[in-house]
Amino acid sequence: MKNSKLKKLAVVVSGWHFPYGFYEVMSKQHIPRGWVVDFFVVSHRDPSHATMPKFEDSKRGELDKKLYTKIATVEDMERLGFTYKEYPNTIGDWGNSNQWLDDNDYKKYDLFLFTHDDNLLLRYDMFKVVCEEMFKENWLILTNTVGVPAGSLRGSFEFFKKEMITLMGGKFDLSQTLLDRTGKKDNPSDWVELYDWNTTVYPLTNLLTKKKLWERVITFSPIYRVSLFVIEGERGLISNSQTNN
Repeated sequence: MKNSKLKKLAVVVSGWHFPYGFYEVMSKQHIPRGWVVDFFVVSHRDPSHATMPKFEDSKRGELDKKLYTKIATVEDMERLGFTYKEYPNTIGDWGNSNQWLDDNDYKKYDLFLFTHDDNLLLRYDMFKVVCEEMFKENWLILTNTVGVPAGSLRGSFEFFKKEMITLMGGKFDLSQTLLDRTGKKDNPSDWVELYDWNTTVYPLTNLLTKKKLWERVITFSPIYRVSLFVIEGERGLISNSQTNN
């Protein structure tokens, strides 16, 4: 009996903080049976502009130490199997995803993982669970956790099936977002400076509502930023996340 055609997963990472722990554990995820996984970094600045953080003396600080064993270089990422490309620092989050979609034929893939790089991966079997066990289910988007407000999907850690990308017209609608940071390579000291990028979630939210697709959006966990698979950082650090997590 002939083997069925292999399915393909594209892992599309928004490269900004470059904690080596993220890239190392992502590259070591167990490849599911019947699947091929391609890894990409959509970078908005050279890793030389990223710096090692100061670690809190706390449980969150200990987790940050696991994430930031060092700053990953371009050579590190390529050695780990990522295709690295630097793009203009226009709009973050879904803007990174759009830059990848502009450069690649999404129809060649069955599944996509859009993720930030300041996430602590807790297990090595995530792809096997998603692709071998969960892919057959009738969802369109699998997000790590509920957003704030609930349902806000911002590209921090979401799996998208190809059908969802097609329903979106092949890219994310960023028409409501005004902030463009082209040429900037710094981390803003004032968090309010990036608030406009929160508007990237609205068109997708509206599309899911208009097409009555919310029942096909599922989560790993009901707890904000924390699941059995991933603890998401905020602005680069787990210690920046909300204390009620």
